[in-house]
Amino acid sequence: MQVKLSRWKSGLNTLLVELLPWALMVNDSQWDLWLFEGETIVLQIPAGKVIVPPNFKEAFQIGIYWAHTNTVHKSTALKLVHDLTSPRWKEGTGSVVVTLDEEGFVEVDIALGASSGKQTVCQFCVSSIIRHGVQILQIEDRTILVNNTPYSVHYRPLLTNRHLGGCEQVCEIPESSVFTLPPRDERSVAKPCSVPCWDLLPVGAQGKAEFALPLRHMCFSLLSRPCAGAGTAAWSIPAPVRPDLPRQSLSIPVDVDSGGGLCSRAVVLTYQEHLGVTYITLNEDPCPRMIIENKCPVSLLLRENVKETPRTEVFCRPLPANSSLHHELYYHCSSFPECRQREVLPTLQLKTMSENGTPDWTDPVDINCPGTQVVFLPGFGCLYIHVWYQGGSLVLSLAPEGSVEAALNQHSRPSRLSVRVLLSEASVALSDDITNPSGSMELLRLTLTKLLLSLAPAPTSLPAEPSDDSPLASSSFSVLMTDASLIEIYCYSLQVDNQLYNRTSFHFPVLLCQDQRGASEPEASWSSDVNPTESPERLDDFKRSCFLQLRMTLTGDLSSVEEVNFQLQPARVYIEDTFVYYIKTLFDTYIPSRPEEWRKEREPLILPEQVVQSVQALVHPVRLQRLTIQPVQLLVSIHASLKLYIASDHTPLSFSVFERGPLFTTGRQLVHALAMHYAAGALFRAGWVVGSLEILGSPASLVRSIGNGVSDFFRLPYEGLTRGPGAFVSGVSRGTTSFVKHISKGTLTSITNLATSLARNMDRLSLDEEHYTRQEEWRRQLPESLGDGLRQGLSRLGISLLGAVAGIVDQPMQNFQRSWEVQSSAGSKAKGVISGVGKGIVGVFTKPIGGAAELVSQTGYGILHGAGLWQLPKQLYLPAEERSAQASNSHLKYVWKMLQSLGRPELHMALEVTIVSGSGQEHAGCLLLTSEVLFVVSLCEDTQQQAFPITEVECQQEPEQQGQLTLTLQQQTVSSDSESDGVRERLSEQQYQRLLDYVIRSSQFLSPSAASLQLQPPVTIAEPPPSVTKCYRYLVDPASAKVFVSKFTIVKNKALRIGFH
Repeated sequence: MQVKLSRWKSGLNTLLVELLPWALMVNDSQWDLWLFEGETIVLQIPAGKVIVPPNFKEAFQIGIYWAHTNTVHKSTALKLVHDLTSPRWKEGTGSVVVTLDEEGFVEVDIALGASSGKQTVCQFCVSSIIRHGVQILQIEDRTILVNNTPYSVHYRPLLTNRHLGGCEQVCEIPESSVFTLPPRDERSVAKPCSVPCWDLLPVGAQGKAEFALPLRHMCFSLLSRPCAGAGTAAWSIPAPVRPDLPRQSLSIPVDVDSGGGLCSRAVVLTYQEHLGVTYITLNEDPCPRMIIENKCPVSLLLRENVKETPRTEVFCRPLPANSSLHHELYYHCSSFPECRQREVLPTLQLKTMSENGTPDWTDPVDINCPGTQVVFLPGFGCLYIHVWYQGGSLVLSLAPEGSVEAALNQHSRPSRLSVRVLLSEASVALSDDITNPSGSMELLRLTLTKLLLSLAPAPTSLPAEPSDDSPLASSSFSVLMTDASLIEIYCYSLQVDNQLYNRTSFHFPVLLCQDQRGASEPEASWSSDVNPTESPERLDDFKRSCFLQLRMTLTGDLSSVEEVNFQLQPARVYIEDTFVYYIKTLFDTYIPSRPEEWRKEREPLILPEQVVQSVQALVHPVRLQRLTIQPVQLLVSIHASLKLYIASDHTPLSFSVFERGPLFTTGRQLVHALAMHYAAGALFRAGWVVGSLEILGSPASLVRSIGNGVSDFFRLPYEGLTRGPGAFVSGVSRGTTSFVKHISKGTLTSITNLATSLARNMDRLSLDEEHYTRQEEWRRQLPESLGDGLRQGLSRLGISLLGAVAGIVDQPMQNFQRSWEVQSSAGSKAKGVISGVGKGIVGVFTKPIGGAAELVSQTGYGILHGAGLWQLPKQLYLPAEERSAQASNSHLKYVWKMLQSLGRPELHMALEVTIVSGSGQEHAGCLLLTSEVLFVVSLCEDTQQQAFPITEVECQQEPEQQGQLTLTLQQQTVSSDSESDGVRERLSEQQYQRLLDYVIRSSQFLSPSAASLQLQPPVTIAEPPPSVTKCYRYLVDPASAKVFVSKFTIVKNKALRIGFH
């Protein structure tokens, strides 16, 4: 034990004596362990128990009692150290001692006695951590298996010091121990199971080990009762357990009568290490890499020709006769999760599995291109190999010469649906309804103009311009699937507006928009008469002029994406650090914090959280046949003004094409590849970024403007010369105008940006927050002409001079008043006054300089705006003001406040209308449609005005005025008092009409006798009871009126029991 002395509580002289164990030892393995110190047995630790070990004076060992040898076998000696100096050294006795630090772990093996020609090894992980001053020693099994499949899985853990010999022939594994993993219960999380021991395979006749440390392998089977010596038919190919192979897709044999048409199941084996423990999880593979169909009557052997030196042994795959199974190449699992720009699959070779003699291998088979190949299989004849893609999996069909036609014609193109949607404009707004309770505040608005959405069958022909030097030239055939669908999204214009620009002092009203277009502008808007899909030529012209283009190829069942092609025309991006931080802070408030009680009540994790997250990413990777992002050109403007104002306006950034495919990787690896690609592109343009800084006068922008002017000066006359004398004269005129325009614009922009940057930094260095805020608000009012710019610049220069003089007195007074309000000490007041004097003195120098720079800046902006040489993009829509008090009433309010008298209120629809009174006056109202009554509610008074029985009113939409809804109420009048007081119940008009209709329709089915015909009086239809009709009119939206009339008819028919309800 250890004794810890401390003060019980602060402010008390009470001594707290804590008795704590010096260490705790936890046995989380499946074995009952023995603890040795030297040659002495200290104690026994049962499985799952915690003990307080004795204070070790020398290295200790862990032992296991093995019943086959009736001996306790011990591990390597472990020594606890506080300062780790050397991980391993030898003592004088010659024994190896492994040191264990206070915060660390070591791997320990215990070799048990050999039985039936093989040796058994138990692997443990001993870890140490310090918690509350107590050292915790934890002993765990080194390998843990988790079965997330609904099947019972049998496995054989193997250790080997040599190659298993499966490179040229079938890998034969000697008989070894078999363990079983129970299936996962659908209602609970799969429980982890430890691997109790590993069988060390004999080294062979030579008796020489090929590896310094034994390699771990596992064989799996899904058969009901697999035998350990049943050979390769009952077990999968040995799967290496290695950290550099995090994901392997195994083909595990199943029973023949299990269904599905395959003699195997694809199971993903994932490898994760956490604090020295290896976690191996088994999940059903949602995306198998390969499926091999052997339609030959003989068994075959498949070999992969690995180009590079393999990190582990590559086994041959036996292919039983007339069977289909899953497969994964070594190239696939060894390259995961790399994002290679070009993926070329290795070649394959085949041979027959014959007991008589050793047949030769076939010629190498290339499986990169879908199609049919013919190879000669020694000992069999011609073999037809058909390669195609099905649901993202590469299918390899091996068929003899007689069944080749069936293999080629097994796919037929089904009928596919084509859909095309045209939107003239679509706008999505992001509003904040939480921060301000009085109303909603619009933050961002995305506006899409002329949007085309298309779903059609994918073309089966190759593109017309496949370049041979393209990195994906060899894999361009992979996306040609007969049942694929193509989704196309084309957008002519896209813009993201900053809707907070008018509320706060942000610099940019637009965050993302397209660059300025040329002279080719399509029609102003779309309509039923102006449709770009009327002709293929107009549709192609529209697609080429679109700002955003997205093409996605889907599989036949529309369940997964096979190919993505994204293209963006030159765009402008405006980024401001204050806006980014504001949005980030605002979004953080939207995410509710999880209370501590919820964390405590949550079920404890069976596996570490890092392992669970990694397994999800490995089991469900990003799988695409091709990902292409076309070259992107951006003009980026960045303003950073949190500490010091640093701005870079219209910096040109160009990024090359990003192509990957076939792609099979994790989402994190794909994001990393994208980030590295575009970061490298931005790094290559770092010179333009530095040259575009406003603080330097934007020399890069000046050079770019001069270059464009000189280019137009020579290009436009040359283009006119090729078309004739008149065009040449026009080209000279336009070239000279462009030259002068670009030179003037570049010079004025450079001077103006330099002056703006200097003015903003001087205002910030003045240390006067009020002056800085006022200047920022004024800068948002950009001048429209030279006179306007001079007027604003001179007024701000005068304000700056006045503020510089007044700041000497104003700053000390403000600090003194602030100190007086908080009732600080005299020293703090003096310190505040001295600080105010310092701020005033600094403002004397900085404010006049900032005012002079602002004069130059405003004058330059006035010239640029007046000449039309510079203009910021404007918002397409101003932010919408939505007050909470003006919001429409919810259904819940009506149900709680006005419909409680109905017993079980059921509100079918609430329609806001404009009530038209008999005198023509209009006021807002609402129609509440329930199962029995139609209520009319006045919104201004928030009270119920009228209530009509649903069976006595008619609701219809006026045919000539679609925006008018008419309610007709029919009330019956009583003709006489005697009739009203009689016993007979008077029928309503609807009931009377139904009764009359029934009598007329049923009378034609009667066959009256002759006597009844003679005595039958003439039938006369009774007059309907007199009624009074009243009409009420309401003005509504035409589309909402149609829905309301339809729902009213359904509810009324149900109330009258008409139809099936």
